[in-house]
Amino acid sequence: MRISNFLTNLGEISLNFQSDEEVKIITSELGYNLLSNSFKIEIIEFYDVKNWLDELKKEEFNQFKVEKTIGWIFKIHKLNDAKKTLSFDCILSPNNSKVTSEPDTGEHLDSVWIDDEKNVVSIGTEDGEIMKIRAKNNDWMPNRLKDNLGIVKSGFFLSKRYVEKSITKILPFGLKTEVPQLFKDENLYFHYLIATNKLKKNYDHPDEYSIATHLAVDYSKRILIEKLNLKDHF
Repeated sequence: MRISNFLTNLGEISLNFQSDEEVKIITSELGYNLLSNSFKIEIIEFYDVKNWLDELKKEEFNQFKVEKTIGWIFKIHKLNDAKKTLSFDCILSPNNSKVTSEPDTGEHLDSVWIDDEKNVVSIGTEDGEIMKIRAKNNDWMPNRLKDNLGIVKSGFFLSKRYVEKSITKILPFGLKTEVPQLFKDENLYFHYLIATNKLKKNYDHPDEYSIATHLAVDYSKRILIEKLNLKDHF
């Protein structure tokens, strides 16, 4: 079910959710409230990231300005112990055949880079490593999930390898978050950040593209809560 949308030069981005129980969507002052028998969810919608980049007055930061941004913060509270499925996705529907995408990850960042050789859209969120840190601190991520997030061992003996796990997956044109099974009174946080821009050459490296949109979606929970002056609780 669709919650919200955002128009870009590459197409429309839709914010959606899927659940196996009936969910009521209520518009709020900060965005949306989703209510069901099992979940209480606050979604905060904001456009402030562009302004934060615009406030950087130093000449070297001029190249990091972007055209438009939007963000959605999700604060989920479990009301009971019932096993329920819940997921969210943030997906762009391309408006022309030249639109391509690729993963564009960084330290503590999972994101997707989408462009058509003229315009670019970045969609980002925290990666599994920073979610693991939050789980260890019981910071809007249950402590019991810490061993299933970030870099973990997979396989046995000669086939043993390390993989990075997260509740969010990078899709061809967006992100999808599978909310893990939560127990009563457990809380969970994640966010999606989106930035759009004209595709420009990098000021310092003319053979590369500007990373302005990549930087615009690279904010942690701690920074977002602080800069938006939000309550860190329900």
